[in-house]
Order: sequence, then structure tokens, then C-alpha cells
Amino acid sequence: MTEIVVLSDSNESVLSLENDGLKNVDEGSRKKSFHRSSFDLDTSEFEFPEVQFYHASDTEKLLELQNNSIRASLSTFPPGKSPKVHSSAVSTNTNSKKYNVKKSSNRMANSSDSTKESDEERTMREKPKVTKTVTKKARNQITEERLKRQKQLGREKALKAIASKKSKNIKPGECLKFMEVVLDKNIESFGCINEIVSILLDANVQYSIKKELIPNSITWKRNVENGYVDSDNEICTVTDIENVNQIVIIWNWDKVVTEVADGSFCTTIFSIKASLPNYSILLVIFGIENYFIYSKQVKNPGKNGTKNKHKKAGNASNHEFKNYPQISKEQLEMCLDEIQIIAKCSSRLINNSQELAQMIHQCTKAIAEIPFKMEKNENLTSKFDWYVMGDNRNTVSVDKNGNGLKRLWQQQLCQFNLSSLEIAEAISSVYKCPADLMEAYKNCTQIEGQNLLKDIPIRRAAGPLTATRKVGPELSKKMYIMFSSKDGEIILS
Repeated sequence: MTEIVVLSDSNESVLSLENDGLKNVDEGSRKKSFHRSSFDLDTSEFEFPEVQFYHASDTEKLLELQNNSIRASLSTFPPGKSPKVHSSAVSTNTNSKKYNVKKSSNRMANSSDSTKESDEERTMREKPKVTKTVTKKARNQITEERLKRQKQLGREKALKAIASKKSKNIKPGECLKFMEVVLDKNIESFGCINEIVSILLDANVQYSIKKELIPNSITWKRNVENGYVDSDNEICTVTDIENVNQIVIIWNWDKVVTEVADGSFCTTIFSIKASLPNYSILLVIFGIENYFIYSKQVKNPGKNGTKNKHKKAGNASNHEFKNYPQISKEQLEMCLDEIQIIAKCSSRLINNSQELAQMIHQCTKAIAEIPFKMEKNENLTSKFDWYVMGDNRNTVSVDKNGNGLKRLWQQQLCQFNLSSLEIAEAISSVYKCPADLMEAYKNCTQIEGQNLLKDIPIRRAAGPLTATRKVGPELSKKMYIMFSSKDGEIILS
């Protein structure tokens, strides 16, 4: 049996050809014939078909080329010894065809799969880059938002610190530290400058002595700390000087006596007010009491009381009073009333340097507390049209069991004008709570409601001899209006 091997494009197809005439030939002759046949194959001009690769769509051409290659190999055998192709070879051929087609189709599928895989790998390689860049951008955005939030929180914290510091600076315990008292140089002639300076230093109040526009005047300045937040959330403070529109003018008794006697007292004050239209003026008259003691002694020299007061005043001052005109205390009071009504100028009579120093300290403290009191008043008036101060006086405690409700109801009834504790006890004995009184008013007409409480008896004390009286129509009408009216602006009386 001779086997001929045919190489296909896949190098895997084998064709077996069996020779019927050589069945009884021994093994040596078969080897000899095989060598001769192989020699003939080598010496002949047989050439293998050109190996070409085809796609799955060219299956018909591939089968035709394989058949041609088989015929060419068979034609190389010598005459009379043509081999017969068995069915096994044909089946092998067909199987090889099928295998080759399947192989090519599998190769195409593998190539397409490989291309798909390469595309997927490329996309998978590119996707992480995108996700990495996206995550990087998201991280940067998150960090930026976090920084902005931290910056905003820091700014809010700084603003709260500024507000708390500002509110602390205007409180009564701290406000005096930011005040400055400006004293005119002419005040030194009164001989009380040392007392004024010492009391201001004890109160931690700054002061300065300089020449002012109005002689013998005292003015005030307030150092206001204004804070703001810069771009780095740092608190910066700027101190502004605010001039207070309050002025104290000190006149000695001799100037006052001369001005009142000449009739120019009010005119001088009016001119000062015209030069300071926005200022509140306080006129202090220093040492006028001794002058009135002397004038009273001159009018009534025989009275012992005036003689003793005259001795206390001293003989040196008496010689000073003699050189000035005589005015009465009533004349001075008339002038003071006139400047208070027309020029809105207050006045105060002070007789010694200690009272003057104490008065300046009191004025300084009152002026320093003005911002605090104004802010407190604004907070109260901005919340309610009317308000009740939150004092803890005359309060009634009520426990969880209801003990104290009757006393609270009586306390509410005592708030009415013309009411008292006896009247409240009489009304609460008939109507135990406000709900009972409201229910009674609902079942009455207007006239009946106004007269509902007027006949309730009031006992002032226990015993048969005690007199009784009634609530009366006026209070009964007020209470009816209070508990039945829907208009909050109505007047009770």
C-alpha cells in the first residue's frame, strides 16, 4: 500500500491512497516501490500548489483547488498502476474541506474576536484615564468647596467675634474705658480741677485739658472700635473718634449775678445754643448759694439764723459780694425757666468743688451708657408694639398640679385700674377662672355683659359689723371690654 501525502494550505490534510495491485507484494517490494515512486516524484516536475489563504466566503474556490491538486498528484504514477482512491480518502478529503472551512471560519472569528478584544482593551485602557482625570477633577472640586466652606465658617466666626466685642464695649462695666472728658483751661480758675481729675482717674476715664470754643465748658469724646474682616479672615480694628453732642457750661456766681442784673442772661445762652444747635446744654452755676446767704443777711440783719450762716460763709467772701449788684433768687429762677423752655438748656446749682467733680463723673457715666440703652430700647420696641418688662416682682408660681392658678387669676384682676385685692377675691369667688367669665360673657348681650360684675359684693373684713360694697359699673364695663373686644387698640376707660 502506497500513501501519498498532500499538503494543503493548513498543512493538516492527509490523503491515503491504497493500491489494489500491490496487496500481495511483500514488505521489501513495497519499500522498493515506495522508494521508486518517491524517486519519480522527486524527478518529475511536480510542484505543490501555491499556498493561499482564503476567507470563509471563498469556500467553493478552495474546494476546486484541492481537487486539482489531488488530480495532479495522481497523474505522476506510472501507467497500469493508477491508484484507486477509496471512500476513506474521499471522506478524509471532504472532512478536511469541512475542517479547513471551519478552521478558516474559526480563524476569522478569532481574528474578529481579537480585534474586538483589542478595541475593548484599548477602551478599557482609555477609560481609567478618563476616570482618573474625572476623579482628580472631582477631588480638586471637593477640596475647593471644602476650602470655601472653611473660609466662610472662619469669616462668620470672625464676624461673631466682632459683634460680641462691640456689644461688650458698650456695656455699663466697660463703656467708661472708651470715654474721654475734654476740660477747658479756664476751669482751673475755679480751684476744683484736682478733684475732677482724681475722680476721673479713679473711674478709668481719660481726660484732656485744652482751650475750647466755649469758655468754662466740658465736652466728651467716645472712642469707637470698628472691626472688619480682611481677605485672610483676620480681624482688623479701626478706632474712630465720635464727638458727643452734650456740653456742660460752668458759670461762676459773679458772672451769673452780672448777667441777670443786666438782663443779658438769657441772650447769652441763646447765642451759645445758636452756635451749637445739635448740642444739649447743661448750665452749672457754681457758688451761688453763698451769694444768696449774704443777700438774705443784708435784707434781714437782725435774725440769728442769718448771722450764723454769714459767719460760715466767711468775712472774705462778704467783701466780694458787696461789690456786685443785688438779685433775688426768684429772678434767677425765672431766667433758668426761660432758657429751659426756649433753648432747652438744663441748669443745676452747685456750691462746692466735690459736688462739681461728682456731677461730672455722673454725666460721663450717663453719656457712656447711651449706646447700650438705645440698643436695648430698639430691641424691645422692634419685637412688639407694646411690651411688659420682664421683672420678677409680684410674680405667682404655679406648679404642675395647678396650685397657684387661683392666686394668678386674682393677680391678673388686680392689674385693672380701680381694682384691688378685695375686688379680685370677690370676682374670683364667683368666677373661678377666666374661662368661666368668658363663658358668661358669651351668654349675655352687650348691656348685660357690661353690668354683669357690678353687683358682686366685696367684704373688707369678717364679722357682722363690717360694711360691704359692690364692684361697681365702671370696673364691670372695663372688664367686659377687655374680655369681649376683638380690637386690640380699643381704650378701656
